[in-house]
Amino acid sequence: MHRGCGADAPSPRTIQRIRARQGLGRFSKREPPIRQRRQLTPEARERVAIILAEKPYLGPERTVWDLQNSEQITVSASTIKRMKRKQREALLLPRPPQPNWRFYERHHPHSLWHGDFLEKVTLTDLDRTAYQFTLQDDYSRGYVYCDLLLYPDIRTTIRGLIAAMRAWRTIPKAVVFDNGSPFKGRLLSIFCERVGVRLIHAAVNHPQTNGKLERAFRDDMRDFYEQYDSWLYDYVRGHHALLGKPAITRLNEHTPDVAPPAVLARLENYARYEIGHKIIPATGRIRLLGRNAYIGKMAANIEVTFCESLDGLEAWINGQCVAVLKDYRTFKQVATHWRGKLPQAFCFEPCTPLICPQIADAPRQ
Repeated sequence: MHRGCGADAPSPRTIQRIRARQGLGRFSKREPPIRQRRQLTPEARERVAIILAEKPYLGPERTVWDLQNSEQITVSASTIKRMKRKQREALLLPRPPQPNWRFYERHHPHSLWHGDFLEKVTLTDLDRTAYQFTLQDDYSRGYVYCDLLLYPDIRTTIRGLIAAMRAWRTIPKAVVFDNGSPFKGRLLSIFCERVGVRLIHAAVNHPQTNGKLERAFRDDMRDFYEQYDSWLYDYVRGHHALLGKPAITRLNEHTPDVAPPAVLARLENYARYEIGHKIIPATGRIRLLGRNAYIGKMAANIEVTFCESLDGLEAWINGQCVAVLKDYRTFKQVATHWRGKLPQAFCFEPCTPLICPQIADAPRQ
């Protein structure tokens, strides 16, 4: 497929998923090894067994290090795991106890929302991978927001939060995300702080913090993407923790009188923070991300305040937005990660003057 399609060829992972949907068997992950597997000599295996019996408390990686440096025996960590398991079974030793995961659950709807991306969705009509962004209520296990996105970033996260707040006419007390780039940034932190939402990030490499949503994603793949054309998650699927009842039974316990309508109407204004000030020269041009950025001669010799928002990079003069550079965050990511080419110059677009929102009266919880 790479010889025929070139750079547009699908990845091996996509091919495996397509074969699974068509009822075909999976391809083998790799070719059989050309070189024969190296095995330990009986003397080396006996010495390794002695070390494992003398120091059963050492982990596989530490045991490998000790054997290589003190005994000059090269062995893999997976081999050490197999030998330790066989020794335990031979001595009839009990297995180590399973970790005691602590179960937690909020006691009211919209007390905590879990958010994450499901990255295993393939749009067959576009032949692209989509990202299912979901916000799940901790108490009810219901989806308060769910949508498919092609280019997820911090702006799509904020827009999803705003859509969920307006749909349920409430502001959650807290939201929890992992440490991905769409969930970390000053724009999201400022928005949550001003709206009154506690922003929580899970521990690194600890998906159990978002366990309820991870389990829901697994069910989505099994019950929705691989089976049905439509699926009403909150109204149909039952949950073991809810005694088999769907999520809507708990979501209906919420009375939508938490957030004032005036606050919900201007949530986008809270996703804005100031970057800096600059006096624009007579040419109406500044340097931005290593390129020339043209604002306009109407800002010449005037001090301009630059703010990042959901619309892009805004230029404010005397409390009014006069120009905006859309896709500023996309340009910033390109300049930071070198994943594409920036245009030769940037041009700010004039915008309708707006009164700068008062952040001091942001709702607090």
